[in-house]
Amino acid sequence: MNILITGGTGFVGSHMIDYILKYAIRPDQKIYCTKRWMEDTKNVDHIDDDRFEFIDCDLLDGLSIKRAVEISKPDKVFHFAAQSFPEVSFKIPVITLQTNVVGTTNLLESIKESDYDPVIVSISTSEVYGSSQFIPMDEKHPLNAQSPY
Repeated sequence: MNILITGGTGFVGSHMIDYILKYAIRPDQKIYCTKRWMEDTKNVDHIDDDRFEFIDCDLLDGLSIKRAVEISKPDKVFHFAAQSFPEVSFKIPVITLQTNVVGTTNLLESIKESDYDPVIVSISTSEVYGSSQFIPMDEKHPLNAQSPY
């Protein structure tokens, strides 16, 4: 089983990689992590494991993500890559939408056009629900996003 992780150099993605390497992957399995050119990798620099490998990739480049899918041959995909700061989304809404919408679309289209049929876990946020109308909020809560994020 191969796992492709986008956004693995971020806070949540890097912890997922640590967890999978410790508890959920066999020696013959591999985690591939997308990484943009010159991206800060400090959250995963501690990993010294042959089951972990970077793939240079930019989700805004359709050929780049297609290449990552072909290299990783994923059975599972964890999609963490995003511009994830609501405040920043107001300052740079176009970049936020490109990263979060176009990047996700490129990933999903690349998988759809590939020979692989992985389980896809796309990470989201409570921000899609806006102000809570009831607590606890669950997936039945009405969507009411209040930022481009």
